[in-house]
Amino acid sequence: MKNFLYELKLSYNRTGEYKKYDPIRTSRDVHQVLRQVFDPELIEAREEFVILYVNRANNLIGYYKAFQGGVASVVADTKLMLSMGLKSLASGMIIAHNHPSGNLTPSDQDIRLTNRVKEACKLVDIELMDHLILTADGDYYSFADEGKL
Repeated sequence: MKNFLYELKLSYNRTGEYKKYDPIRTSRDVHQVLRQVFDPELIEAREEFVILYVNRANNLIGYYKAFQGGVASVVADTKLMLSMGLKSLASGMIIAHNHPSGNLTPSDQDIRLTNRVKEACKLVDIELMDHLILTADGDYYSFADEGKL
């Protein structure tokens, strides 16, 4: 009988040029990093979802451009968010997406997603540090700053 159970192998490789950032302390710090990650030519065209991962010292490990959507929504999968966090041995993560409409108010779906991700993070010992909503004009909404996390 053949063995149909396959061994999984995990590898960790950096892509691109490494840039050292100061530790993430505030939503402003997060916002500055995210402005380098989001494509300014697409921020008004479609929703994108990005996750930043940090170590115990709040140093940025990396980011994951996880999901792309349409003009009005993006589907975000909690399993994929956490899998990258686990693979990178992250202690914390910050989720972020943009609103092409320019409206910074979180939708009911944004709030539900944040709560679902927060609960899932607790199970794997990764802290959900914040959820930011960005707009093209340079503004942002921070769930943590607004006491919604």
